Parts: sequence; structure tokens; C-alpha cells
Amino acid sequence: MGLNLEMMGEWPVYGPTTGSGLPGVVILHGSEGPMAGWGHRFAAILAAHGMLALPYGYGDGDFWAAGRIAGVDLRGVVAAGARLAADARCRGVGLFGWSFGGGMALSIAALQGADGPFKAVASHAGADFVTAAFDPEDFRKGHRLRDPAPDAPRAFLWPGEEAALTPGAPLPLGRLDVPVFLSVGDADPVWPHQQTLNVAAALRARGRPVDLLVAAGQGHGYDFDREPELWARLLAFFGAHL
Repeated sequence: MGLNLEMMGEWPVYGPTTGSGLPGVVILHGSEGPMAGWGHRFAAILAAHGMLALPYGYGDGDFWAAGRIAGVDLRGVVAAGARLAADARCRGVGLFGWSFGGGMALSIAALQGADGPFKAVASHAGADFVTAAFDPEDFRKGHRLRDPAPDAPRAFLWPGEEAALTPGAPLPLGRLDVPVFLSVGDADPVWPHQQTLNVAAALRARGRPVDLLVAAGQGHGYDFDREPELWARLLAFFGAHL
């Protein structure tokens, strides 16, 4: 199977050179920023397994360092998902967020409404609260993103959803009604894995099924000998729900 990279408007899309009825996935990177390339790596992996994958870049940064993430209009992610869903080859679209993008993905899937494009959402090693704006310089000085004040600079914007996106607020999980996959390592030094467990517990308390992978001894990213397990579970999840 050959692979192709094409531009879909302003967004790059990885996928097989032939085929139809393909699952589509929009990918949200973490605070490493869009130029670090992780979103494109993930997209290539999904494409190699027969999916259309769109790595969505947000925030600033360059090839040498991550940049600030502030005031990101989440409606842009929804627009990318809708554009992917409109592709004749695509049978349904999911959303996958990694690290900083993990909680972001859950929030978008919850706020998109009944007509939103995302039919399933996956979050790896994300927060269980709405994160504040990310400043890499502050991070290098030892400041962390946990427990932000409500008046902290906002990472995310969505007109009419100001309350739901207040820094430090719980994720709007009560409005999430699509299938959810959660993954994390129980030795994660960046986002404590308990946050992922909190999300799973909150969803299950509302009667929402959750596909949960907790990898023993793994950190923020899985070791290369364990990473295939994550991709196998993620591919099976999207394959089943898209």
C-alpha cells in the first residue's frame, strides 16, 4: 500500500494512495509545538494502517523550540474535522490529542454539539482540567501548568463557551457523548497518570463507556518496545467507532 501526503486546503493529510471508506483522524500535538513534528509522525503511523490523518498545528514555535500557546480558537479544529469528513474517501472522523492536546481534544469533542464532525475521541496523557496558556519560558523556569487560577491567560477560545474553557475548570465531560479512548503511563512525570484515571472515573460515573490503557512503568511517552501496544489499541478503537 502506497502512502500519500496532500494538502486539504490549509491542512496536510496523510493517507493511502488508493481506497475508500477510510477512517479519518485529526491529531492534536502537545506543548512541544507544531514544528516538533510529533503530530506528523503520528499521522504517518495512522496512514500506514489505512487511515486518513490530519495533523493540526496550533500555537507558536520553530524548529529549535516550542512557542507560546494562547488564545487558540478551538473552532478551527472543528473546521478541520468537518473538512476531512467531507472527503469522499472518509467514512467518519475521530480526534486524537497527545499531552497538552489530550485535554484539549476531550473539550472539543464535548463542545462540538450534536452536529460536530468528531464521532470518537482519544486522549493520551492529558490533564483532567482546562489548561491555561502555555509559556515555554515559564516552563523552563520551573513553573508548571497544574492548578491555574481562573483569571490566568487562556489557552483556548470558543465564543459562548467562556465558562467551559476557564483555566482550572474541570473538563466539560458532562457534555461528551462520543466513544472515548484514554491512555497513559503510570510513571508519567509530566501529567500525573491519576488525571487520566480521574477522567475515566468521571465518564464512567455518567454511564459513559471508556476504553482505558494504563501501561505499567511507562512515562509520558511509551518506550519503543511498548509503543506498538498503544497504537494497536488506538487503531482498534478508531476502527470500531468510525
